[in-house]
Amino acid sequence: MPGHRDFSASTLPRAYAGCGEPPIETDPLIGAARAHVAVIGGGITGASAALHLAQAGKVVHLLEAERIGSGGSGRAFGQVVPYLRTEPAGARAALGAECGERLVRAAAAAPERVRALVERHGIACDIEAGGLVFAAHAPSGAKALRARQVAWAERGIGLPLLDAAGAAAAIGGGRYLAALVEPRGLTLNPLAYTRGLARAARDAGARVHERSPVTALTRASTGWSVETAQGTVLCDTVIVAAGLGLAGLFKPMKRRLLPFRVHEAATAPLPAEALSGVLERHRALTDTRRLPSGVRRTGEGRLVVTLSGPSGASGAGDADAGLTRLRALFPQLHVPGFSEQWSGWVDLSSDQYPRLVEPAPGLLVGYGLSGRGLGLGTALGQSLAQRALGALAEDAPFPATAGRPRDWLLGSTWMAAAAAVAIRSIERRQADGPHAALSSSNGPRP
Repeated sequence: MPGHRDFSASTLPRAYAGCGEPPIETDPLIGAARAHVAVIGGGITGASAALHLAQAGKVVHLLEAERIGSGGSGRAFGQVVPYLRTEPAGARAALGAECGERLVRAAAAAPERVRALVERHGIACDIEAGGLVFAAHAPSGAKALRARQVAWAERGIGLPLLDAAGAAAAIGGGRYLAALVEPRGLTLNPLAYTRGLARAARDAGARVHERSPVTALTRASTGWSVETAQGTVLCDTVIVAAGLGLAGLFKPMKRRLLPFRVHEAATAPLPAEALSGVLERHRALTDTRRLPSGVRRTGEGRLVVTLSGPSGASGAGDADAGLTRLRALFPQLHVPGFSEQWSGWVDLSSDQYPRLVEPAPGLLVGYGLSGRGLGLGTALGQSLAQRALGALAEDAPFPATAGRPRDWLLGSTWMAAAAAVAIRSIERRQADGPHAALSSSNGPRP
């Protein structure tokens, strides 16, 4: 599958690459270097780890195979959600009360952590703190939103639950049964945010090397040797934050991750007067389907939409279905088409909880963000840095072995693709009656 993954920097979404933080200027790793820590992977998690290590005064080299943000980080939908993929009670049951609670709190704090980093380092990434809207596509969805409201009310967080009229007003369209407003959520340009973290890491003293794919990772007499085509880093500790690239670096972890392909598209910038009332305050909408179903408004007036499409190695998203859905949501808009579409990969763990493990002394691996990479990836990078600085494993908010993480079975990629098709069909039938026009679901939820 690696040959089919679109990690080429030249194909990063123009809607993201053309605004906000520019690419940083770096050189490939050439020759021998000595460091306290080598970080493999120039996405959000790796850039966050490098930044926090550099700020602590450590010599750190960040190695990226392509360009900063070329993988899933630079292709994400662009919303920072304060949740895991399960409600708090589910995480506590699966991981144990103490471990589950730490992870729930890390997710809840993620948007504020991201906002603080953006402000502190002056990252130009079109961040918008207006909150998020989650809408009910069917009665089962309305019930789930009510349960979420109750669960967070018990934790002291009030989430407004809107009726159908209130949902339509908040969204600026649609015919949903209800909608939950999440005031803690953020939206941003994910590629610009990733570039900004890497730039801040470089400014703090980290050495950032793009176009430096790691070819070997071996134990050395004084720690670890990380080799690229043109250079070597000898270091005390290695942090692997390579997403799906983890499988090629450390074979025992290969079956811990399932590649799941997601698809998105963006319109050209639309006139401000035409967008009046459309996701004006809450810049992103996601509904309660199990597969991606997001629409996000950017600062320059684009609408970014998740698309249905194959979850495997090839094939594009269904732009026609995405356009039909967009026009049904906002019939007042004239949307002639999408200006571009792209795909990316999500690294799904079997239980969809991210983890921080140390498979060998001095080798720290963060994996399994499962589509929650903007906020939780930032936090995971910080936790990886803290572990490299000597923090205890039991104090990390990310579990290692709690909940007995399982490997994916052989054939899971095929089964996941078949399951996605079946789920899409079921949810299309669920959204009947007044919701039929909104039935085109789209890739795991952002």
